[in-house]
Amino acid sequence: MNREKLAHHLLTLVGLATLLIALSACARTDPEKALRATIAEMEAAVKAREPAKLVGYLAPDFARSGEGGMNRDDARRTVAAVLLTNPNIYMNVSISELTITGNTAMAKLVVVAGGGSGIIPERAQSWNFTTRWRFDNNKWLVERADWTELL
Repeated sequence: MNREKLAHHLLTLVGLATLLIALSACARTDPEKALRATIAEMEAAVKAREPAKLVGYLAPDFARSGEGGMNRDDARRTVAAVLLTNPNIYMNVSISELTITGNTAMAKLVVVAGGGSGIIPERAQSWNFTTRWRFDNNKWLVERADWTELL
């Protein structure tokens, strides 16, 4: 094999290796981006009236450790009751703080929600949420959540 062909093959190999490295870097999920997407998916699940999908983002050992403790099953029942009493749900979730350390995260959220049977909400409320997350089986799960009413 002459030098020109060898150089061409070497450059092709280097190019392919660079391409593979670039593609593998693109395939990695940015943890913050993934967590923000998870929070958006949870909001969408409520708006779509899919409580099972929402509860799927709660860790099996989920708990509200503050006032009026709540576990995963209590959360499922609460969401189901809210959806039953409010045929129309309106919701907006805003992330005010997000910190990720390894496979755990903390997110502070402001949630504004309303509901009722018509276009205009009959009820509305806003809350400050402090949530603790863990990355488990390629998915962000809520471990703990505490909240206080704003209005």
